[in-house]
Amino acid sequence: MQITNFDQEDADIDWFATDSSGHILHVASGGGVLPESVAASQEVLLELHQHFLTRPELEVAEVVNGAEEASSYQSFARYARRGLFSFEKTRLHERADTRYHLVARPLRPLLLHELPAPLAELLGRTRLPGSVAEQVTLDVATIL
Repeated sequence: MQITNFDQEDADIDWFATDSSGHILHVASGGGVLPESVAASQEVLLELHQHFLTRPELEVAEVVNGAEEASSYQSFARYARRGLFSFEKTRLHERADTRYHLVARPLRPLLLHELPAPLAELLGRTRLPGSVAEQVTLDVATIL
């Protein structure tokens, strides 16, 4: 089932993407517009979400720009400890604003080829054109 515009606007939806180097991103929507590939299927999003939340936590996460002071830091660090670069919306519930910032980065990034093939195929539908490894900001309008 598709995630409607109303549901997107009214919720903080965790979604996932990959980049040109095979890194994996977690993005908390903060009421923002989801990429079409993400909004296309709640079932695919749930499958990816369940996979990432059940992966073992490997290491501590690297905090970006004092983010550990934010009350929600631990939810972002949870993904980073599982190998994902974790971003949050810069201006929460500003639906049209497509800017996000990095909250936590993994010390050992999980790569797309490390996932089971069916999950890697699903995740590959949502792709950042460049590499996220050195980015601290993200414009989701660039996601394919």
